Amino acid sequence: MILSNKRGAKPASYLLALAIIAALTFGLPLISEAKSRRSAKSTKVYKHSRSHNHAARGARQGSRSRVAGGARHARGGGKVAMIRVRGRHGKMQWKRVYVARRSASAHGSAHSVGVHNYLTQSWANAQLTPPANAQTNTEMALARPASSLPANTTTDDTLKLNPAASGAQDSTKILVPTQAAPLTEEALPVNPLVAAYASSLNARGHSADNQGFIVSTLSGEILAEHNGDRLFNPASVTKIATTLTAISKLGADFRFRTTLYTDGTFDAATGTLKGSLFLVGSSDPAFFFENAMLIADQLNRSGIHTVEGNLIVLGQFYFNFSASREASAKALRNTWNPESWNAATKAAYQRFLMMRPVDAQSSQMVQPPALQILGEVKTDSYVNTSTLKQLAVHTSLPLVRVLKALNDFSNNWMASAIGNLVGGPDAVQRFLEKEVGFVPEEINIASASGLGSNQISPRGTVRMLRKLVAYLERNHLSLSDLLPVAGIDAGTLQHRFNDAFRGSVVAKTGTLSGVSALAGIAYTRSKGPLLFVIYNRGGAAASFRAAQDETLKKIITLYGGPASVQYSTSGAPRVTERTSESGKSPALINQK
Repeated sequence: MILSNKRGAKPASYLLALAIIAALTFGLPLISEAKSRRSAKSTKVYKHSRSHNHAARGARQGSRSRVAGGARHARGGGKVAMIRVRGRHGKMQWKRVYVARRSASAHGSAHSVGVHNYLTQSWANAQLTPPANAQTNTEMALARPASSLPANTTTDDTLKLNPAASGAQDSTKILVPTQAAPLTEEALPVNPLVAAYASSLNARGHSADNQGFIVSTLSGEILAEHNGDRLFNPASVTKIATTLTAISKLGADFRFRTTLYTDGTFDAATGTLKGSLFLVGSSDPAFFFENAMLIADQLNRSGIHTVEGNLIVLGQFYFNFSASREASAKALRNTWNPESWNAATKAAYQRFLMMRPVDAQSSQMVQPPALQILGEVKTDSYVNTSTLKQLAVHTSLPLVRVLKALNDFSNNWMASAIGNLVGGPDAVQRFLEKEVGFVPEEINIASASGLGSNQISPRGTVRMLRKLVAYLERNHLSLSDLLPVAGIDAGTLQHRFNDAFRGSVVAKTGTLSGVSALAGIAYTRSKGPLLFVIYNRGGAAASFRAAQDETLKKIITLYGGPASVQYSTSGAPRVTERTSESGKSPALINQK
Protein backbone atom coordinates (compact mmCIF):
# COMPACT_ATOMS: atom_id res chain seq x y z
CA MET A 1 0.00 0.00 0.00
CA ILE A 2 1.50 3.34 -1.07
CA LEU A 3 0.09 6.71 -0.11
CA SER A 4 0.63 9.49 -2.61
CA ASN A 5 -0.92 12.61 -4.11
CA LYS A 6 -0.65 14.28 -7.47
CA ARG A 7 2.38 16.27 -6.46
CA GLY A 8 4.42 13.26 -5.42
CA ALA A 9 4.91 11.23 -2.31
CA LYS A 10 6.28 12.89 0.79
CA PRO A 11 8.74 11.20 3.12
CA ALA A 12 6.27 11.53 5.99
CA SER A 13 3.65 9.78 3.89
CA TYR A 14 5.94 6.80 3.51
CA LEU A 15 6.27 6.66 7.29
CA LEU A 16 2.49 6.62 7.64
CA ALA A 17 2.22 3.84 5.05
CA LEU A 18 4.80 1.73 6.86
CA ALA A 19 2.96 2.21 10.18
CA ILE A 20 -0.34 1.04 8.68
CA ILE A 21 1.28 -1.97 6.98
CA ALA A 22 2.89 -2.98 10.29
CA ALA A 23 -0.47 -2.76 12.06
CA LEU A 24 -2.21 -4.91 9.45
CA THR A 25 0.61 -7.47 9.42
CA PHE A 26 1.17 -7.93 13.13
CA GLY A 27 -2.25 -7.11 14.55
CA LEU A 28 -0.98 -4.17 16.60
CA PRO A 29 -3.78 -2.61 18.68
CA LEU A 30 -2.66 0.88 17.89
CA ILE A 31 -1.41 2.49 14.69
CA SER A 32 1.27 5.08 15.24
CA GLU A 33 0.59 8.56 13.99
CA ALA A 34 2.79 10.16 11.38
CA LYS A 35 2.52 13.77 10.30
CA SER A 36 2.72 15.03 6.81
CA ARG A 37 3.73 18.62 6.04
CA ARG A 38 0.18 19.47 4.99
CA SER A 39 -1.88 17.55 7.59
CA ALA A 40 -1.76 17.21 11.34
CA LYS A 41 -4.76 14.89 11.57
CA SER A 42 -4.21 11.74 13.64
CA THR A 43 -4.81 8.19 12.53
CA LYS A 44 -7.77 6.65 14.34
CA VAL A 45 -8.57 3.01 14.74
CA TYR A 46 -11.91 1.82 16.04
CA LYS A 47 -12.18 -1.78 17.15
CA HIS A 48 -15.67 -3.07 18.00
CA SER A 49 -15.78 -5.15 21.17
CA ARG A 50 -17.56 -8.48 21.37
CA SER A 51 -15.00 -10.37 23.40
CA HIS A 52 -14.44 -10.65 27.15
CA ASN A 53 -10.75 -11.31 26.64
CA HIS A 54 -9.71 -7.87 25.26
CA ALA A 55 -6.33 -6.40 26.20
CA ALA A 56 -5.97 -3.70 28.85
CA ARG A 57 -6.18 -0.21 27.40
CA GLY A 58 -5.01 1.92 30.33
CA ALA A 59 -1.34 1.77 29.44
CA ARG A 60 -2.08 3.07 25.96
CA GLN A 61 -4.20 6.11 26.84
CA GLY A 62 -1.26 8.42 26.22
CA SER A 63 -1.09 7.44 22.56
CA ARG A 64 -2.58 9.74 19.95
CA SER A 65 -4.20 6.79 18.26
CA ARG A 66 -7.55 5.98 19.85
CA VAL A 67 -9.19 2.65 20.46
CA ALA A 68 -12.88 2.13 21.16
CA GLY A 69 -13.51 -1.38 22.45
CA GLY A 70 -11.50 -4.54 21.98
CA ALA A 71 -11.35 -7.41 19.56
CA ARG A 72 -14.66 -8.84 18.46
CA HIS A 73 -15.30 -12.45 19.35
CA ALA A 74 -16.49 -13.73 15.96
CA ARG A 75 -15.67 -17.35 15.26
CA GLY A 76 -12.82 -16.15 13.08
CA GLY A 77 -11.39 -14.51 16.18
CA GLY A 78 -10.18 -11.35 14.41
CA LYS A 79 -10.69 -7.61 14.57
CA VAL A 80 -12.64 -5.28 12.32
CA ALA A 81 -10.81 -1.97 12.17
CA MET A 82 -11.80 1.33 10.55
CA ILE A 83 -8.61 3.11 9.49
CA ARG A 84 -8.45 6.67 8.27
CA VAL A 85 -5.99 6.95 5.37
CA ARG A 86 -5.15 9.42 2.62
CA GLY A 87 -6.85 8.68 -0.71
CA ARG A 88 -5.74 9.10 -4.28
CA HIS A 89 -6.34 12.85 -4.37
CA GLY A 90 -4.88 13.63 -0.98
CA LYS A 91 -8.23 13.54 0.85
CA MET A 92 -8.67 11.58 4.09
CA GLN A 93 -11.09 8.63 3.92
CA TRP A 94 -12.15 5.63 6.04
CA LYS A 95 -11.18 2.08 5.10
CA ARG A 96 -12.47 -1.13 6.74
CA VAL A 97 -9.82 -3.80 7.35
CA TYR A 98 -9.72 -7.20 9.08
CA VAL A 99 -6.86 -7.92 11.44
CA ALA A 100 -6.25 -11.54 12.44
CA ARG A 101 -6.26 -12.23 16.17
CA ARG A 102 -3.02 -13.20 17.84
CA SER A 103 -2.99 -16.24 20.07
CA ALA A 104 -3.56 -15.67 23.77
CA SER A 105 -0.48 -15.32 25.91
CA ALA A 106 0.27 -14.65 29.53
CA HIS A 107 1.21 -11.09 28.67
CA GLY A 108 -1.25 -10.22 25.90
CA SER A 109 -4.45 -9.90 27.90
CA ALA A 110 -5.43 -8.17 31.11
CA HIS A 111 -7.59 -11.20 31.94
CA SER A 112 -4.65 -13.58 31.42
CA VAL A 113 -2.16 -11.44 33.34
CA GLY A 114 -4.60 -11.23 36.25
CA VAL A 115 -5.07 -15.00 36.32
CA HIS A 116 -1.32 -15.59 36.17
CA ASN A 117 -0.60 -13.21 39.05
CA TYR A 118 -3.48 -14.55 41.14
CA LEU A 119 -2.44 -18.19 40.83
CA THR A 120 1.26 -17.62 41.43
CA GLN A 121 0.41 -15.57 44.52
CA SER A 122 -1.95 -18.33 45.70
CA TRP A 123 0.86 -20.83 45.26
CA ALA A 124 3.22 -18.62 47.26
CA ASN A 125 0.61 -18.22 50.03
CA ALA A 126 0.26 -21.99 50.24
CA GLN A 127 3.95 -22.25 51.15
CA LEU A 128 3.56 -20.05 54.22
CA THR A 129 1.54 -22.47 56.36
CA PRO A 130 1.81 -25.96 54.87
CA PRO A 131 -0.26 -28.69 56.62
CA ALA A 132 1.67 -31.37 58.46
CA ASN A 133 0.41 -34.13 56.17
CA ALA A 134 1.23 -32.24 52.98
CA GLN A 135 1.93 -34.20 49.82
CA THR A 136 5.02 -33.29 47.86
CA ASN A 137 4.54 -30.97 44.93
CA THR A 138 7.08 -32.73 42.77
CA GLU A 139 7.73 -36.40 43.46
CA MET A 140 10.97 -38.01 42.30
CA ALA A 141 11.13 -41.69 41.44
CA LEU A 142 14.52 -42.13 39.74
CA ALA A 143 17.51 -43.62 41.55
CA ARG A 144 19.58 -40.69 42.81
CA PRO A 145 21.73 -39.56 45.71
CA ALA A 146 19.99 -40.26 49.00
CA SER A 147 17.79 -37.28 49.76
CA SER A 148 14.10 -36.82 50.33
CA LEU A 149 11.96 -34.37 48.43
CA PRO A 150 10.75 -31.26 50.21
CA ALA A 151 7.25 -31.38 51.63
CA ASN A 152 5.96 -28.82 49.18
CA THR A 153 2.23 -28.66 49.50
CA THR A 154 -0.34 -27.01 47.34
CA THR A 155 -3.13 -27.67 49.81
CA ASP A 156 -4.56 -24.37 50.98
CA ASP A 157 -5.70 -24.31 54.59
CA THR A 158 -6.11 -20.73 55.62
CA LEU A 159 -9.12 -18.44 55.68
CA LYS A 160 -12.47 -19.48 54.18
CA LEU A 161 -15.38 -17.15 53.48
CA ASN A 162 -18.25 -17.26 55.94
CA PRO A 163 -21.28 -15.40 54.56
CA ALA A 164 -23.71 -14.07 57.15
CA ALA A 165 -26.43 -16.58 57.89
CA SER A 166 -30.05 -15.75 57.17
CA GLY A 167 -31.33 -13.28 59.70
CA ALA A 168 -27.93 -12.80 61.33
CA GLN A 169 -27.08 -9.29 62.48
CA ASP A 170 -23.70 -7.76 61.73
CA SER A 171 -22.26 -5.81 64.64
CA THR A 172 -20.44 -3.53 62.19
CA LYS A 173 -22.31 -0.36 61.37
CA ILE A 174 -23.30 -0.33 57.69
CA LEU A 175 -23.56 3.03 55.95
CA VAL A 176 -26.17 3.06 53.21
CA PRO A 177 -25.23 5.24 50.21
CA THR A 178 -27.62 8.05 49.36
CA GLN A 179 -28.18 6.67 45.85
CA ALA A 180 -29.88 3.60 47.34
CA ALA A 181 -32.59 5.28 49.42
CA PRO A 182 -34.27 2.91 51.93
CA LEU A 183 -37.71 1.60 51.05
CA THR A 184 -40.29 0.87 53.74
CA GLU A 185 -42.41 -2.26 53.85
CA GLU A 186 -45.59 -0.18 54.35
CA ALA A 187 -45.08 1.85 51.18
CA LEU A 188 -44.10 -1.06 48.94
CA PRO A 189 -45.86 -1.62 45.63
CA VAL A 190 -47.16 -5.08 44.75
CA ASN A 191 -43.85 -6.10 43.19
CA PRO A 192 -41.24 -3.83 44.78
CA LEU A 193 -38.17 -5.65 43.50
CA VAL A 194 -39.35 -5.66 39.90
CA ALA A 195 -40.37 -2.03 40.27
CA ALA A 196 -36.90 -1.15 41.53
CA TYR A 197 -35.36 -3.01 38.60
CA ALA A 198 -37.60 -1.31 36.01
CA SER A 199 -36.95 2.08 37.60
CA SER A 200 -33.17 1.67 37.35
CA LEU A 201 -33.50 0.69 33.69
CA ASN A 202 -35.92 3.48 32.81
CA ALA A 203 -33.66 6.07 34.42
CA ARG A 204 -31.04 5.13 31.83
CA GLY A 205 -33.35 5.03 28.86
CA HIS A 206 -33.94 1.27 28.76
CA SER A 207 -37.26 -0.51 28.71
CA ALA A 208 -37.64 -3.49 31.01
CA ASP A 209 -39.81 -5.33 28.46
CA ASN A 210 -36.88 -7.10 26.82
CA GLN A 211 -34.82 -7.76 29.95
CA GLY A 212 -34.65 -10.65 32.43
CA PHE A 213 -34.62 -10.57 36.23
CA ILE A 214 -35.21 -12.92 39.14
CA VAL A 215 -34.51 -12.95 42.90
CA SER A 216 -34.80 -16.05 45.09
CA THR A 217 -33.88 -17.27 48.54
CA LEU A 218 -31.55 -20.23 48.88
CA SER A 219 -34.52 -22.37 49.88
CA GLY A 220 -36.25 -21.69 46.58
CA GLU A 221 -38.74 -18.94 47.45
CA ILE A 222 -39.08 -16.61 44.44
CA LEU A 223 -39.22 -13.03 45.71
CA ALA A 224 -39.48 -11.41 42.29
CA GLU A 225 -39.21 -12.28 38.62
CA HIS A 226 -39.56 -10.57 35.28
CA ASN A 227 -39.33 -12.61 32.07
CA GLY A 228 -38.09 -15.42 34.27
CA ASP A 229 -38.62 -18.13 31.65
CA ARG A 230 -37.47 -16.21 28.58
CA LEU A 231 -34.18 -17.36 27.05
CA PHE A 232 -31.27 -14.89 27.08
CA ASN A 233 -27.64 -15.00 26.03
CA PRO A 234 -25.82 -15.19 29.39
CA ALA A 235 -22.39 -14.34 27.92
CA SER A 236 -19.72 -15.23 30.48
CA VAL A 237 -22.28 -16.27 33.09
CA THR A 238 -22.01 -19.50 31.07
CA LYS A 239 -18.76 -20.02 32.98
CA ILE A 240 -20.90 -20.90 36.01
CA ALA A 241 -22.24 -23.89 34.06
CA THR A 242 -18.69 -24.92 33.13
CA THR A 243 -17.55 -24.44 36.73
CA LEU A 244 -20.42 -26.51 38.13
CA THR A 245 -19.76 -29.33 35.67
CA ALA A 246 -16.00 -29.40 36.25
CA ILE A 247 -16.08 -29.23 40.03
CA SER A 248 -18.86 -31.83 40.23
CA LYS A 249 -17.09 -34.29 37.93
CA LEU A 250 -13.51 -33.78 39.13
CA GLY A 251 -13.85 -32.52 42.70
CA ALA A 252 -12.78 -29.29 44.36
CA ASP A 253 -9.38 -30.68 45.29
CA PHE A 254 -8.59 -32.25 41.92
CA ARG A 255 -5.07 -31.42 40.76
CA PHE A 256 -3.59 -31.47 37.30
CA ARG A 257 -0.50 -33.66 37.05
CA THR A 258 2.47 -33.08 34.79
CA THR A 259 4.48 -36.31 34.81
CA LEU A 260 8.09 -36.79 33.72
CA TYR A 261 9.61 -40.09 32.58
CA THR A 262 12.95 -41.22 31.24
CA ASP A 263 14.23 -44.12 29.18
CA GLY A 264 17.76 -43.71 30.51
CA THR A 265 19.81 -43.77 33.69
CA PHE A 266 21.13 -41.14 36.02
CA ASP A 267 24.87 -40.51 36.36
CA ALA A 268 25.23 -38.86 39.75
CA ALA A 269 28.93 -38.11 39.20
CA THR A 270 28.25 -35.82 36.24
CA GLY A 271 24.65 -34.82 37.03
CA THR A 272 23.60 -36.18 33.65
CA LEU A 273 20.46 -38.03 32.68
CA LYS A 274 21.76 -40.47 30.08
CA GLY A 275 18.66 -40.79 27.94
CA SER A 276 15.64 -38.74 26.90
CA LEU A 277 13.21 -36.83 29.12
CA PHE A 278 9.50 -37.45 28.47
CA LEU A 279 6.93 -34.95 29.76
CA VAL A 280 3.23 -35.91 29.78
CA GLY A 281 0.75 -33.07 30.15
CA SER A 282 -2.76 -33.38 31.56
CA SER A 283 -4.50 -30.25 30.25
CA ASP A 284 -3.28 -28.07 33.12
CA PRO A 285 -4.45 -24.57 32.09
CA ALA A 286 -2.39 -22.94 34.85
CA PHE A 287 1.11 -24.08 33.91
CA PHE A 288 3.36 -21.03 33.63
CA PHE A 289 7.04 -20.05 33.66
CA GLU A 290 7.12 -20.51 37.42
CA ASN A 291 5.88 -24.11 37.25
CA ALA A 292 8.59 -24.98 34.75
CA MET A 293 11.16 -23.44 37.10
CA LEU A 294 9.79 -25.49 40.01
CA ILE A 295 10.38 -28.69 38.03
CA ALA A 296 13.90 -27.67 37.02
CA ASP A 297 14.64 -26.62 40.60
CA GLN A 298 13.57 -30.00 41.96
CA LEU A 299 15.61 -31.87 39.36
CA ASN A 300 18.63 -29.69 40.15
CA ARG A 301 18.31 -30.32 43.89
CA SER A 302 18.16 -34.04 43.11
CA GLY A 303 21.42 -33.74 41.19
CA ILE A 304 20.12 -33.61 37.58
CA HIS A 305 21.42 -30.71 35.50
CA THR A 306 21.80 -32.13 31.99
CA VAL A 307 19.65 -34.34 29.75
CA GLU A 308 21.78 -36.15 27.22
CA GLY A 309 18.86 -37.11 24.98
CA ASN A 310 15.74 -35.39 23.67
CA LEU A 311 12.88 -33.57 25.38
CA ILE A 312 9.72 -35.34 24.22
CA VAL A 313 6.40 -33.74 25.15
CA LEU A 314 3.20 -35.83 25.11
CA GLY A 315 -0.45 -35.37 25.99
CA GLN A 316 -2.28 -32.07 26.39
CA PHE A 317 0.51 -29.81 27.56
CA TYR A 318 -0.32 -26.12 27.86
CA PHE A 319 2.21 -23.40 28.65
CA ASN A 320 1.40 -19.74 29.36
CA PHE A 321 -2.11 -19.96 27.87
CA SER A 322 -0.94 -21.65 24.68
CA ALA A 323 -2.78 -24.78 23.53
CA SER A 324 -0.09 -25.59 20.96
CA ARG A 325 1.94 -28.55 22.20
CA GLU A 326 4.80 -27.67 19.85
CA ALA A 327 5.00 -24.04 20.98
CA SER A 328 4.60 -25.05 24.63
CA ALA A 329 7.41 -27.60 24.38
CA LYS A 330 9.80 -25.03 22.93
CA ALA A 331 8.80 -22.46 25.56
CA LEU A 332 9.47 -25.04 28.27
CA ARG A 333 12.98 -25.70 26.98
CA ASN A 334 13.69 -21.96 26.77
CA THR A 335 12.51 -21.49 30.35
CA TRP A 336 14.95 -24.19 31.48
CA ASN A 337 17.76 -22.21 29.85
CA PRO A 338 18.32 -18.95 31.82
CA GLU A 339 20.54 -17.59 29.06
CA SER A 340 17.47 -17.35 26.79
CA TRP A 341 15.24 -15.57 29.33
CA ASN A 342 13.36 -12.48 28.23
CA ALA A 343 11.89 -9.77 30.47
CA ALA A 344 8.76 -11.81 31.22
CA THR A 345 10.77 -14.86 32.28
CA LYS A 346 13.00 -12.76 34.50
CA ALA A 347 9.94 -11.29 36.21
CA ALA A 348 8.54 -14.80 36.69
CA TYR A 349 11.78 -15.83 38.42
CA GLN A 350 11.02 -13.47 41.32
CA ARG A 351 7.59 -15.08 41.77
CA PHE A 352 9.15 -18.54 41.52
CA LEU A 353 11.36 -17.74 44.51
CA MET A 354 8.22 -17.24 46.62
CA MET A 355 6.65 -20.42 45.26
CA ARG A 356 9.54 -22.71 46.12
CA PRO A 357 8.95 -25.41 48.76
CA VAL A 358 9.28 -24.27 52.34
CA ASP A 359 12.50 -26.16 53.01
CA ALA A 360 14.04 -24.94 49.75
CA GLN A 361 13.33 -21.28 50.55
CA SER A 362 15.71 -21.48 53.50
CA SER A 363 18.60 -22.18 51.13
CA GLN A 364 19.97 -19.33 49.07
CA MET A 365 20.02 -19.90 45.34
CA VAL A 366 23.35 -19.13 43.71
CA GLN A 367 22.04 -19.62 40.17
CA PRO A 368 18.52 -19.82 38.68
CA PRO A 369 17.25 -23.37 38.07
CA ALA A 370 18.55 -24.72 34.78
CA LEU A 371 18.19 -27.94 32.83
CA GLN A 372 20.31 -28.36 29.71
CA ILE A 373 18.72 -30.42 26.92
CA LEU A 374 21.44 -31.65 24.58
CA GLY A 375 19.06 -33.32 22.14
CA GLU A 376 16.03 -32.05 20.23
CA VAL A 377 12.55 -30.99 21.30
CA LYS A 378 9.93 -33.38 19.96
CA THR A 379 6.17 -33.83 20.35
CA ASP A 380 4.59 -37.23 19.88
CA SER A 381 1.00 -38.36 20.22
CA TYR A 382 1.87 -41.88 21.33
CA VAL A 383 4.58 -43.32 23.55
CA ASN A 384 4.26 -46.47 25.63
CA THR A 385 5.11 -44.95 29.00
CA SER A 386 4.79 -48.33 30.72
CA THR A 387 8.27 -49.13 29.44
CA LEU A 388 9.69 -45.91 30.92
CA LYS A 389 10.84 -44.98 34.41
CA GLN A 390 8.77 -42.34 36.18
CA LEU A 391 11.07 -39.52 37.14
CA ALA A 392 8.86 -36.82 38.66
CA VAL A 393 5.27 -35.67 39.10
CA HIS A 394 4.39 -31.98 39.32
CA THR A 395 0.92 -31.23 40.71
CA SER A 396 -1.07 -28.05 40.28
CA LEU A 397 -3.04 -25.98 42.75
CA PRO A 398 -6.45 -27.46 43.61
CA LEU A 399 -9.11 -27.09 40.92
CA VAL A 400 -11.14 -24.77 43.13
CA ARG A 401 -8.30 -22.21 43.04
CA VAL A 402 -7.94 -22.51 39.28
CA LEU A 403 -11.69 -21.98 38.84
CA LYS A 404 -11.62 -19.00 41.18
CA ALA A 405 -8.92 -17.35 39.05
CA LEU A 406 -10.81 -18.21 35.86
CA ASN A 407 -14.04 -16.61 37.11
CA ASP A 408 -12.51 -13.59 38.85
CA PHE A 409 -10.93 -12.50 35.57
CA SER A 410 -13.44 -14.20 33.24
CA ASN A 411 -10.68 -15.87 31.24
CA ASN A 412 -12.19 -17.37 28.08
CA TRP A 413 -9.14 -19.46 27.21
CA MET A 414 -9.08 -21.24 30.56
CA ALA A 415 -12.83 -21.83 30.50
CA SER A 416 -12.53 -23.47 27.09
CA ALA A 417 -9.61 -25.62 28.26
CA ILE A 418 -11.47 -26.85 31.34
CA GLY A 419 -14.65 -27.30 29.31
CA ASN A 420 -12.74 -29.51 26.88
CA LEU A 421 -11.33 -31.50 29.79
CA VAL A 422 -14.84 -32.52 30.89
CA GLY A 423 -16.04 -33.25 27.36
CA GLY A 424 -16.76 -29.90 25.72
CA PRO A 425 -19.93 -27.77 25.52
CA ASP A 426 -22.13 -30.79 24.72
CA ALA A 427 -20.95 -32.52 27.89
CA VAL A 428 -21.68 -29.41 29.94
CA GLN A 429 -25.21 -29.28 28.55
CA ARG A 430 -25.79 -32.99 29.16
CA PHE A 431 -24.63 -32.56 32.76
CA LEU A 432 -27.05 -29.68 33.30
CA GLU A 433 -29.91 -31.65 31.81
CA LYS A 434 -29.18 -34.70 33.96
CA GLU A 435 -28.09 -33.13 37.25
CA VAL A 436 -29.97 -29.81 37.30
CA GLY A 437 -33.08 -30.98 35.48
CA PHE A 438 -33.04 -28.86 32.35
CA VAL A 439 -34.91 -29.98 29.26
CA PRO A 440 -33.20 -29.31 25.90
CA GLU A 441 -35.60 -26.45 25.08
CA GLU A 442 -34.54 -24.58 28.22
CA ILE A 443 -30.83 -24.32 27.57
CA ASN A 444 -28.23 -24.21 24.82
CA ILE A 445 -24.52 -24.38 25.65
CA ALA A 446 -22.60 -23.47 22.50
CA SER A 447 -19.29 -22.76 24.24
CA ALA A 448 -17.77 -23.37 27.65
CA SER A 449 -16.55 -19.78 27.90
CA GLY A 450 -19.73 -17.89 27.02
CA LEU A 451 -18.61 -16.72 23.59
CA GLY A 452 -21.17 -17.32 20.87
CA SER A 453 -24.90 -17.99 21.06
CA ASN A 454 -25.52 -19.63 24.42
CA GLN A 455 -29.04 -19.49 25.85
CA ILE A 456 -30.57 -19.90 29.29
CA SER A 457 -33.41 -18.34 31.28
CA PRO A 458 -33.12 -16.40 34.56
CA ARG A 459 -35.07 -19.14 36.33
CA GLY A 460 -32.79 -21.82 34.92
CA THR A 461 -29.72 -19.86 36.01
CA VAL A 462 -31.04 -19.64 39.58
CA ARG A 463 -31.53 -23.41 39.61
CA MET A 464 -27.98 -23.84 38.39
CA LEU A 465 -26.66 -21.49 41.08
CA ARG A 466 -28.62 -23.31 43.78
CA LYS A 467 -27.10 -26.60 42.64
CA LEU A 468 -23.59 -25.11 42.80
CA VAL A 469 -24.16 -23.63 46.26
CA ALA A 470 -25.45 -26.98 47.55
CA TYR A 471 -22.32 -28.75 46.25
CA LEU A 472 -20.05 -26.17 47.85
CA GLU A 473 -21.82 -26.40 51.22
CA ARG A 474 -21.37 -30.18 51.27
CA ASN A 475 -17.65 -29.62 50.74
CA HIS A 476 -17.40 -26.83 53.35
CA LEU A 477 -16.93 -24.16 50.69
CA SER A 478 -18.96 -21.14 49.62
CA LEU A 479 -19.70 -19.37 46.35
CA SER A 480 -17.01 -16.81 47.13
CA ASP A 481 -14.45 -19.61 46.78
CA LEU A 482 -15.33 -19.73 43.06
CA LEU A 483 -16.68 -16.32 42.03
CA PRO A 484 -15.35 -12.78 42.56
CA VAL A 485 -16.30 -10.83 45.67
CA ALA A 486 -17.35 -7.37 44.54
CA GLY A 487 -15.14 -4.51 45.61
CA ILE A 488 -12.51 -6.86 47.07
CA ASP A 489 -11.24 -9.35 44.49
CA ALA A 490 -9.19 -8.09 41.58
CA GLY A 491 -10.84 -8.68 38.23
CA THR A 492 -14.27 -8.05 36.77
CA LEU A 493 -15.94 -6.86 40.00
CA GLN A 494 -13.00 -5.00 41.46
CA HIS A 495 -14.49 -1.54 40.88
CA ARG A 496 -18.15 -2.39 41.48
CA PHE A 497 -19.94 -2.24 44.83
CA ASN A 498 -16.80 -0.78 46.38
CA ASP A 499 -18.73 1.56 48.69
CA ALA A 500 -20.79 0.57 51.75
CA PHE A 501 -21.88 -2.52 49.81
CA ARG A 502 -18.30 -3.73 49.46
CA GLY A 503 -18.13 -7.49 49.94
CA SER A 504 -21.91 -8.04 49.95
CA VAL A 505 -22.19 -9.27 46.34
CA VAL A 506 -20.53 -12.43 44.99
CA ALA A 507 -21.30 -12.85 41.32
CA LYS A 508 -20.24 -13.64 37.77
CA THR A 509 -20.34 -10.98 35.10
CA GLY A 510 -21.06 -11.45 31.42
CA THR A 511 -20.42 -9.08 28.53
CA LEU A 512 -20.84 -9.36 24.78
CA SER A 513 -21.78 -6.82 22.13
CA GLY A 514 -25.14 -5.44 23.28
CA VAL A 515 -25.32 -7.96 26.15
CA SER A 516 -24.63 -7.55 29.86
CA ALA A 517 -25.31 -10.05 32.64
CA LEU A 518 -24.77 -10.47 36.36
CA ALA A 519 -25.67 -13.53 38.45
CA GLY A 520 -24.77 -14.63 41.95
CA ILE A 521 -25.59 -13.98 45.60
CA ALA A 522 -26.39 -10.74 47.43
CA TYR A 523 -25.94 -10.93 51.22
CA THR A 524 -28.56 -9.02 53.23
CA ARG A 525 -28.97 -8.49 56.96
CA SER A 526 -32.63 -9.40 57.42
CA LYS A 527 -33.29 -11.85 54.57
CA GLY A 528 -29.94 -13.60 54.42
CA PRO A 529 -28.27 -14.57 51.12
CA LEU A 530 -30.40 -14.00 48.01
CA LEU A 531 -29.76 -15.59 44.63
CA PHE A 532 -30.24 -13.17 41.75
CA VAL A 533 -29.93 -13.13 37.97
CA ILE A 534 -30.02 -10.04 35.73
CA TYR A 535 -29.90 -10.44 31.95
CA ASN A 536 -29.76 -7.33 29.78
CA ARG A 537 -29.64 -6.98 26.01
CA GLY A 538 -29.97 -4.30 23.38
CA GLY A 539 -27.85 -1.55 24.89
CA ALA A 540 -24.47 -0.39 26.12
CA ALA A 541 -22.82 -2.59 28.73
CA ALA A 542 -21.74 0.35 30.90
CA SER A 543 -25.29 1.63 31.17
CA PHE A 544 -26.65 -1.82 31.99
CA ARG A 545 -23.98 -2.37 34.65
CA ALA A 546 -24.97 0.87 36.37
CA ALA A 547 -28.60 -0.25 36.40
CA GLN A 548 -27.63 -3.69 37.74
CA ASP A 549 -25.62 -2.21 40.59
CA GLU A 550 -28.32 0.27 41.51
CA THR A 551 -31.00 -2.44 41.46
CA LEU A 552 -29.03 -4.73 43.77
CA LYS A 553 -28.29 -1.88 46.17
CA LYS A 554 -32.00 -1.12 46.39
CA ILE A 555 -32.81 -4.77 47.09
CA ILE A 556 -30.07 -5.15 49.71
CA THR A 557 -31.20 -1.93 51.39
CA LEU A 558 -34.80 -3.10 51.44
CA TYR A 559 -33.78 -6.21 53.35
CA GLY A 560 -31.84 -4.50 56.13
CA GLY A 561 -28.66 -3.46 54.37
CA PRO A 562 -25.53 -5.34 53.30
CA ALA A 563 -24.07 -8.23 55.31
CA SER A 564 -20.56 -8.43 53.92
CA VAL A 565 -18.75 -11.74 53.84
CA GLN A 566 -15.69 -12.16 56.03
CA TYR A 567 -13.06 -12.37 53.37
CA SER A 568 -9.35 -12.02 52.76
CA THR A 569 -7.80 -12.02 49.28
CA SER A 570 -4.84 -13.94 50.67
CA GLY A 571 -7.11 -16.66 52.01
CA ALA A 572 -7.49 -20.06 50.45
CA PRO A 573 -10.29 -22.64 50.49
CA ARG A 574 -10.00 -25.63 52.76
CA VAL A 575 -9.56 -28.66 50.60
CA THR A 576 -8.23 -32.10 51.39
CA GLU A 577 -5.24 -33.67 49.68
CA ARG A 578 -6.10 -36.56 47.40
CA THR A 579 -3.93 -39.57 46.86
CA SER A 580 -1.84 -39.43 43.72
CA GLU A 581 -4.04 -42.01 42.02
CA SER A 582 -7.38 -40.32 42.69
CA GLY A 583 -5.96 -37.00 41.63
CA LYS A 584 -4.97 -38.30 38.20
CA SER A 585 -6.39 -36.39 35.27
CA PRO A 586 -8.58 -38.31 32.83
CA ALA A 587 -6.59 -36.65 30.05
CA LEU A 588 -3.31 -38.09 31.31
CA ILE A 589 -1.71 -40.23 28.63
CA ASN A 590 -0.38 -43.51 30.00
CA GLN A 591 -0.54 -45.85 27.04
CA LYS A 592 -0.33 -49.56 27.81
